[in-house]
Amino acid sequence: MLVLPLALWLWARSTEPVIRIPVPDLPIIGLCLSIAGGIICLWGMFSLVWYGKGLPMNAYPPTLYVHKGIYAVFKHPIYWGSGAIAFGISLFFKSSSGFWMVSPLFCLAMAAFVAGFENEKIKNAKGYFPHKTFFSLPDKSTAAPATADRLNIFILVLAPWAILYELFVFIGLPKDVIYTNLAFERQLPVIEWSEIFYELPYIMALLVPFVLNTKLQVRGFIQDAWWAMGFVFFAYIVFPFAVYQRDFTPTNALGRLIYWERRYDGGIAAFPSFHVVWAFFIAKYFSAVFRLKTFWYALAVIISLSCIANGSHSFADVIAGALIYLLADRRHAGWNNIKHLSEKIANSWREWHWGQARLINHGLYAGASAVTGMMIVESCLGKDHAFTGIIIAIAAIAGAALWAQIVEGSPSLLRPYGYYGSIVGGIISTLFISLVHNISIMYLLAAFALAAPWFQMLGRLRCLVQGCCHGKPCDAVTGIRFTAPQSRVLKIAALKGVPVHPTQLYSIGSNLIIALLLIRLVSLQMPVQIITGLYFLLNGIARFVEESLRGEPQTVYWKGLRLYQWLAVISIVAGAAITCIPAVEHLLVHVYPGALIFALILGLIATAAYGLDFPKSNRRFARLTS
Repeated sequence: MLVLPLALWLWARSTEPVIRIPVPDLPIIGLCLSIAGGIICLWGMFSLVWYGKGLPMNAYPPTLYVHKGIYAVFKHPIYWGSGAIAFGISLFFKSSSGFWMVSPLFCLAMAAFVAGFENEKIKNAKGYFPHKTFFSLPDKSTAAPATADRLNIFILVLAPWAILYELFVFIGLPKDVIYTNLAFERQLPVIEWSEIFYELPYIMALLVPFVLNTKLQVRGFIQDAWWAMGFVFFAYIVFPFAVYQRDFTPTNALGRLIYWERRYDGGIAAFPSFHVVWAFFIAKYFSAVFRLKTFWYALAVIISLSCIANGSHSFADVIAGALIYLLADRRHAGWNNIKHLSEKIANSWREWHWGQARLINHGLYAGASAVTGMMIVESCLGKDHAFTGIIIAIAAIAGAALWAQIVEGSPSLLRPYGYYGSIVGGIISTLFISLVHNISIMYLLAAFALAAPWFQMLGRLRCLVQGCCHGKPCDAVTGIRFTAPQSRVLKIAALKGVPVHPTQLYSIGSNLIIALLLIRLVSLQMPVQIITGLYFLLNGIARFVEESLRGEPQTVYWKGLRLYQWLAVISIVAGAAITCIPAVEHLLVHVYPGALIFALILGLIATAAYGLDFPKSNRRFARLTS
């Protein structure tokens, strides 16, 4: 309670010169938010002591499950309150780093702790039952929604959307802005009467809470909106797109309304168009209540066209908005297709023999990941330091092999690999090379941090085929099945045909998110210590949750956490510390022809290291599996 707030304050203070995004001038709201957060925290602590007969501490938790007091409103009030305090103080003191980096990452880390550790422990508490809170989603029922259900549409969807949207508008145009308008679009006339249709999503969205007539519809709308907001706001973060809003001379009230509305959005936060997303979700739910499906979807199309007609959006904005609607609306079918494809890859084991040697097909995925990642590294280092990159990469592979020998080595796994060993090997070699060559260690680390998610994404396809890093048993809707007899899921965990968490897919997804975020940071010319630090921090957060879902029997536990969860915590702390290191360098990415040669060389080395073995030998490092 003392060290963590102090650490967050020091973190924000140290990174304040780097994070220069403006903060809204709302000190009173910041003060109120901090006070409210403090009250919620104290109320939550009191509830745990009074009703739980224990302490509000993870190390010495209450003996009884608590569902009364503030826990009837929030499931995790202490964390909600802590997040409110962090944002409130940052807002009050106008701390750019505190508001835009430290507080969001602090909240993300708390969410990861709940998902990756605390939820599992809570379910084992005495008297546990899945109780509903005020902010819980409605049941999957055809009963009429309660007043609280309708109110939650405002609290959980419409209000957060309005706040987050206006925050993006407040930030304004970024320095790496790219306009989405095609050349001919700037010459199109503005049709003022189209504003009538453009305004409809605002009105209809406010009517949704009163229109939906079943709990299931309310639940579906909230979940659809959450997914759409996640996709759209993430796009706002990682893509520097804006729209050039066409100028015109207003001739009536509708024209003046167009200009008045532009004061609250401008050209930013336009790709994808939220107008289009809301229009189609409104069509989906209004047609479920009032029928006339063709009419409502035709109206959604007209609203989408009005975004272009009134000069507020480009064609690209509208198309992207429609795609976001489809992604959110058909997410279940999309997930099933991804699972089906991953199962095919997971059970696609192939091997080729040449005398005593064997090449397993999963080594090809390792080779592809090495080529992709090395192209990024070499493009950052340039031809003057070409050999530097490949030496560090080889050291990382060697570190991964040595680490796994110490942590996971066994008669069945004479040549396993460990991710954290590659980190150790890479850092040691980077430190050595930076001392003997004229290149800074932070620049080298940033180059590999930018490439690391791409190394891991394609590398996880190898994990699918080999069966390593697999999840623990779960329900059939979520899980995938391994049936290839050579897979580690069968040979070591004995889980043939049992649905297990597709943790490899979770890793691919989290690394894709991290990769896109880091690319945007490079585009914004952020210093190298921010690139490196945020990679370690975000990777640690994702890995902490991922490890809680893994089911490998050889994983070591210590003090209630898996070994790799402890390493993930170290990664988070180290990442935060790295962002505090003063640095002015930023990555310069330039693809040169020779980069592909070095990438292909590393690809061959990685293919051999991860896919070529000698199955009849019992020598250390000789075989990948029995």
